[in-house]
Amino acid sequence: MPRPIQSLVVLAIAGALISPALAAKKEERFVLSSVSEPTSRTENTAAIAAPVGAHKPTDKKDSVFDIGLEALRWMGASSRQVGVPYPDLWCADFVNFILRRTGHPTMNSRAAKSFLDYGKRIDSPRVGAIVVLTRGKNGGHIGIVRGTDGAGNIIVISGNHGNRVAESPYPKNRVLGYVIPNDTN
Repeated sequence: MPRPIQSLVVLAIAGALISPALAAKKEERFVLSSVSEPTSRTENTAAIAAPVGAHKPTDKKDSVFDIGLEALRWMGASSRQVGVPYPDLWCADFVNFILRRTGHPTMNSRAAKSFLDYGKRIDSPRVGAIVVLTRGKNGGHIGIVRGTDGAGNIIVISGNHGNRVAESPYPKNRVLGYVIPNDTN
């Protein structure tokens, strides 16, 4: 057999023997990465990509901060991704979703202003607290407090913000009230 053909045969055989090993490594890497849990805000797309109901609701947390952390996990998600069948006016649905995932009672209401009667009122913004805001003449908006800016305006994570879960600053004069679940500190 001429030398070039012999070389090609050897390469073909070597390639056939090595291919399954390489394919197994790719498969193994895929399986490992698909099982891992998101550990930071930059990995929130893994949480969003999971089907609704794939994550079991966590045990009830005693800290309001845990509510804020759960809201952060869903940044960028659409209404469908958080299991809300309604494509419009779903800010209260998102807050109910976060409360359910953190093991707290919900309002089971789609009205933002109904949350003024939820849990216990607090006087100032607190990370993870629920904030009820005015919107327009008679409307309302609701979200989870992320923090404040230098001027005292609040930074809120909310659903129905450009049809996504998003973070945005709101003027402090739009605040109707802050509430936290009764069973938190």
